Amino acid sequence: HLKFSNGERKRKGNWGSPTAGCKTHVDSRPGVELVLWSFVLSEGWFRLLYKALVDGGRKTGTMPKNRAASTNKKQQKRGVDFKKIKRKIGRRLPPPKNTTNTEVKSKAIVLPEQSVASDKVGLAVSKKGLTLKELLQQTSHHNARVRKDALMGMRDLFLKYPEELRSHRYAVIEKLRERISDDDKMVRENLYLLLKSVVLPACKEDNQGPIISMMMVYIFNAMAHLAIDVRLMSFKFLDLIVQYYPASFFMHAEKILQNYEYILKSNQFYVQDKSKLRNVLAGLVCCLSLLPSDKKEVDTSEQDALREEVLHAFEPDKPTESVEFSIINRMLKELLPVLLNCFQDFTPSIQGTSQLDAQSFDCMHSILQSIGLAVRFFIYGIRKDKLESQRFDGRHEMSVWDNSISSILLKQLLRLFPLKSIRDLSEKDGDRYFILNTLITEIYLCTSEWMTPSADLSFKFLAFVEYVLKVRS
Repeated sequence: HLKFSNGERKRKGNWGSPTAGCKTHVDSRPGVELVLWSFVLSEGWFRLLYKALVDGGRKTGTMPKNRAASTNKKQQKRGVDFKKIKRKIGRRLPPPKNTTNTEVKSKAIVLPEQSVASDKVGLAVSKKGLTLKELLQQTSHHNARVRKDALMGMRDLFLKYPEELRSHRYAVIEKLRERISDDDKMVRENLYLLLKSVVLPACKEDNQGPIISMMMVYIFNAMAHLAIDVRLMSFKFLDLIVQYYPASFFMHAEKILQNYEYILKSNQFYVQDKSKLRNVLAGLVCCLSLLPSDKKEVDTSEQDALREEVLHAFEPDKPTESVEFSIINRMLKELLPVLLNCFQDFTPSIQGTSQLDAQSFDCMHSILQSIGLAVRFFIYGIRKDKLESQRFDGRHEMSVWDNSISSILLKQLLRLFPLKSIRDLSEKDGDRYFILNTLITEIYLCTSEWMTPSADLSFKFLAFVEYVLKVRS
């Protein structure tokens, strides 16, 4: 303990005391100074202790809470990649932020006075309760079975309520024609039955022009389809239209005969499915039977009026009859070699065996009928022009017989006569070969005026005619 006098304490300015530099009065008693120096020493010791604790905490990692918190804040400011969340055991985890809520809530709406059945009261419906509008919409359904059921439902509806068809016939035909090129076979078959049994008979007395124009566009589109089944089925639809509206053939004669030529050239289905070829050839016979020939009495006034109506087919721009005949004459000359080649494709099958199946017979019969009708039309045109030339004193241009027709008939058809000797055949096969030989004989007799066959060939035909007169008469 150091003692200072009052003079020294004043001179030194109380240096080293807690109240150094202060203007307060300090008691000079020894007890008071002891307490003050004790406080100073205790405060200095506390600071040294605190500094040692801080330095030791830095080395061991046990720092005071306030310093640790400040250090964590500095680290967070630098950036944290992942924030680890400590979960307590036994507590349910919260759902993720990207969770989709799949809860469905619904409420029932009860309308006791509204019903689908009550809306159709008084309307014509099918057996399944569908109206004509609903059935027409279902004909364009993506499912083939639904389309087929819709066509069957329309048939039942029209049979039960005929006035529905009479009132909406054009809308019905406009919608049904889209199914001509349908990919499903059953849909096309049901459409054919619907048109044949219900729709076309009911519309036969109406104006033919709109119906023909609506149907023929889609029929020609089906004839150019990639699928061979759709193309073959289109000729059945054409045959159906021609049967009910003969004017349709003369309105589109060039295009119809051209499509027949194309389908007969593609002979890939001759052996595979002869029934399809039979349908095509039957339609061709139906079309060619409308052409005038010497067998028909075409000079009466009634038939002249009918032919005039058929040729012009209700078109405002009426072409002349000579123009129509020249187009048909040209197309038939191109079609005739195709028919003869088609007939020759069947001859190997009948030469190897005596039996002739029904489908092959029907095809050969239709081919010979078509050839005969074409030949008669050629002859009719020559004789008609001859009469016109005599009437106008030779000022009318005459058509002459094309020698190429005689040449191709002799080489590809007449030389095959007779197809079989019918004396050694059964009664059933004998009748079939007899019919075919008879058709060939008719073609020979029609063209004999413009050709010079050999004596041997003429003798064969003469012997067959004698056989018919003696045995078959």
